[in-house]
Amino acid sequence: MTKETKKEVEEAKASTDAAPAADHDRVAALSRRADGTPDQYSPEIIGDKDQAIAYSQEQLRQQAVSAVDTAARRGGTTDTVVEDAPEDPTIAALKKDHDAVAEAATAQAAKEVEELHKGASV
Repeated sequence: MTKETKKEVEEAKASTDAAPAADHDRVAALSRRADGTPDQYSPEIIGDKDQAIAYSQEQLRQQAVSAVDTAARRGGTTDTVVEDAPEDPTIAALKKDHDAVAEAATAQAAKEVEELHKGASV
């Protein structure tokens, strides 16, 4: 191997550096980490915008409601309730929390898709 070829091979080796700014993931819908952030590198949403908004809103709504349930379970009870009994105040409070986080998540999803959507796929 010549000296120039060896140098070229060494320079061409894989790097752990972050991808250049031009690299990004093109997706029709985002996958999410547990904290709700997109699990793509500099994502670009392509395809039908309304569909992407609806999907993201439902995805974040479910994730937010699940987070409220998980937090409540840490200190809640699992007692059973008779069907015709009045609603448990704990459940009513959780429902209120669900509605609040679901509304916030829906707004966040719409905003996120608006920012990341680049148009129909090519």
